[in-house]
Amino acid sequence: MEAQDTPGSATSPPPMVALQNRWYNALVGALPLDPSMFQLVQPSGPMPVTDQALWASLDVIPPASLTFNRSILGAAQFFTEYAPMVGQIQFPQTALEQEIGEQNYQAWSAYLATLSPPPSDNQLPLLFQNWAARNAPSVASAGVAFLSRLVLLDAAQQALAPYQGPNAKPADFTGSYADLIQTLKASSGRNVSFDSTRASGDVRNTWTGGVDIGVDGLWAGSGSNSRLSRKFAASNVTVSAQFQAYTQWTAVPGPWFSSSLLNVAYSSQATPPWAANANPSWNDLFGPDGSMLRFIASLAVVDGSNVTVTSNALFGTTDQQTILDGAPLGFWPFYAPTLGGSVSNLVSFGSSRDMEIEIVTQPGNPLVIGANVLGIAQFLGHLR
Repeated sequence: MEAQDTPGSATSPPPMVALQNRWYNALVGALPLDPSMFQLVQPSGPMPVTDQALWASLDVIPPASLTFNRSILGAAQFFTEYAPMVGQIQFPQTALEQEIGEQNYQAWSAYLATLSPPPSDNQLPLLFQNWAARNAPSVASAGVAFLSRLVLLDAAQQALAPYQGPNAKPADFTGSYADLIQTLKASSGRNVSFDSTRASGDVRNTWTGGVDIGVDGLWAGSGSNSRLSRKFAASNVTVSAQFQAYTQWTAVPGPWFSSSLLNVAYSSQATPPWAANANPSWNDLFGPDGSMLRFIASLAVVDGSNVTVTSNALFGTTDQQTILDGAPLGFWPFYAPTLGGSVSNLVSFGSSRDMEIEIVTQPGNPLVIGANVLGIAQFLGHLR
């Protein structure tokens, strides 16, 4: 874990991490956001004008870090972790026998054999409830619960099928890119003022306990520990940001996803619901180093941005040219690359060689500046 930049701490985090921590606190206070779930996202965009790009921003398992640098850390996809899990869940008939006892199971099976045509799986829970009420009241609840889980699994597998195979549909989420743009047009703006000498760097009470990894440098790809990045971050840095629109975009997975089945899988490590020798196993997905421990609940999105960043660091002629060369890649804190007339990154140096950066994104080019992250238990409603 990174050392905290707080009064009295024995060590301090590297300059770019310390600056990022202060910026994190400034955004949390200004927008406002909840440090028990908020995560910075970089690079912030702009997002391509497609539904798939919007859904891809949601279809990730975010790292346990206050900064999610997608260009460095990467991330597993929610869908690609969820889909194999569905194949590991089983409710075999032998398990029903264990639930209701051998004698009751044989009587139930004999009763089913008299029915023509045979009932569908969807009909079994109610059918069993009526049968058990007359013949085996003590196992009615257990049998209905088991058969209901079987129906749940069948429904989840059928819903997932169109998203798999050679002609698979993309993993979709509620809401389209056009919906997001309309929401932004109807949203109010926000202003954020930041001064690194005044902002708090104490992030110990955040959802990661202060862990902040993958922070980039002054410009995208420059490296947080590069000489110029460290010099910039150690200087007095100010940010004046005006956003014409700001929203927290909430979306849930599409028809391919069953929260009820995920809850069944997460709530028990036993067999069933897990197949013997499951791969992936419960521990692979939900253990201490599991791949499905966190989910994105919503995105913090801004549009129509005008951002001025200043630094009182003194940069020589050669360093100035290096910074100018890096400008098209996008500057801290959003790392939005220059894009035609949509995004511009301009940098100038004063007579005393201090630096001013102006980042402008035109309306209709939204930036995803952060996300709200829920742990698996919160996501499933087990706890706050």
